[in-house]
Amino acid sequence: MTFINTINSYSAPTTSTQPKQELGKEAFLKILVTQLQQQDPTQPQKDGEFVAQMAQLSVLEQLSNLNNSLTAYLDSSNNLSQYSYVLGNKVTWTNPETKMQESGTVTGINYKNNQVYYKIGDQEILSSSIHSMEMNQ
Repeated sequence: MTFINTINSYSAPTTSTQPKQELGKEAFLKILVTQLQQQDPTQPQKDGEFVAQMAQLSVLEQLSNLNNSLTAYLDSSNNLSQYSYVLGNKVTWTNPETKMQESGTVTGINYKNNQVYYKIGDQEILSSSIHSMEMNQ
């Protein structure tokens, strides 16, 4: 069975040369089909057992899809949650137009053109322009 890590303790999966020991949805479906082919026609499988096995297959598939989606989200570069620690903190940056250092409190985060911008007052400052940050306590 595959476990889903919490967001706080997420770490990228490591590759392994050992074969997987888990039962995937294809293997589960093959077992179910084989079971149906081999059953005694005079004593067919009860409807309740068949429905339960189909429900298990559905749950297995949905958990697999959820795990894949969560992993893709956490690995994506536009995962804004990784920048949320800056919210409410005072940052300093160099204004590209005036070449002067400015500072302000981050009130929002925007993602556009594959880049992260911090909203400070009525300005949007590119995250890579930030020089320093004072953490609130």
